[in-house]
Amino acid sequence: MNDHINPTLPLAFDVAWTATVLVWFLLAGVACVSILRTEHPRPGGKVWWCIFVLALPLFGALLWFWARPRHDGRDPLSDNGN
Repeated sequence: MNDHINPTLPLAFDVAWTATVLVWFLLAGVACVSILRTEHPRPGGKVWWCIFVLALPLFGALLWFWARPRHDGRDPLSDNGN
C-alpha cells in the first residue's frame, strides 16, 4: 500500500512563489529608491510614500510609478539664461 503523502509543494509552485517574492522585492526596492530621489513639496512625503509602498506590496509600488511627480526634461540646476 502506498499511503505516503508528500507534504511539500511541487517544484513549480515553489519556483512561482520564489519568483513572485523576488519581483516584489525588486519592484518595492526600485520604487523606494525612486521615492527617495524625488523632490517632494511637503515634508514627510518621502516617508509616507515608502510606508505605502511597503505596506501594500504590489499595489503601492505600481501606484507610485503611475502617480509619481514628473519633470519636464529640463535640468533644474542648469542656468542657460532661459
